[in-house]
Amino acid sequence: MEYAPEKVILSDEVVEDFIRLMETARDVQFEIGDKLIEQVELHNKSKNEVISYLAGILNVSATVLYDYYRVAERWSPEHREIYQSLDWTIYRNSDPIEDAELLDKAIDEGWNSTRFKEEKYPALKEPRAVLERVKSMLIRHKADWRPEVKSEIDFILDRLEKLLKIYAT
Repeated sequence: MEYAPEKVILSDEVVEDFIRLMETARDVQFEIGDKLIEQVELHNKSKNEVISYLAGILNVSATVLYDYYRVAERWSPEHREIYQSLDWTIYRNSDPIEDAELLDKAIDEGWNSTRFKEEKYPALKEPRAVLERVKSMLIRHKADWRPEVKSEIDFILDRLEKLLKIYAT
């Protein structure tokens, strides 16, 4: 007998709480970026020094802080207001001016960040690219599979190679 999980239904109140929390998290990410920009300007444009210092003190990745800085710099408060219901990853992967049409569509159609990236970079959806990603993921995690599964993974990798050759011609 196959296990069928029960359908989860959350109350409107719980969903509203999550929406509020996600919006707060997004606003805080922008606030961090804005504060980083402010500190860089106060310290004679030494972005690397400011970010490295804070990353060490806060015990966070400098990459995350650079990301907040870059996104806040690109997204003015006016653009943030216009496009306020987006996932942080969409902010990271878009420009409010260059991608305005795509952003409007993302909001109108309720896209998640994966869909946005696929629409912005259509090559990601091409069969060959999808097959390459699957192959890469299987190879990267092959050591994690149980021995009896590894032979099946090898079979799948062999089939993927054949499919990739088909798409190469």
